[in-house]
Amino acid sequence: MKKKLIILGVMVAAVLLGAIYFLQGPGTVPAGQQPLTTLTSANVGAFESAFDADANLPRLVLVLSPT
Repeated sequence: MKKKLIILGVMVAAVLLGAIYFLQGPGTVPAGQQPLTTLTSANVGAFESAFDADANLPRLVLVLSPT
């Protein structure tokens, strides 16, 4: 019984720490790279122009959804 409670406690702590880590907002980027931004309806135009700026370079868009 005690072992199950310890395992449950460790799992709950891991989930809470993970949630805190991911909910802090955008992270840091290497020197020389543009900062991370959150895409909203207000800044879609800026995203499109930055995405289309260098057509000869590979581009990647990563969309994460909680659902």
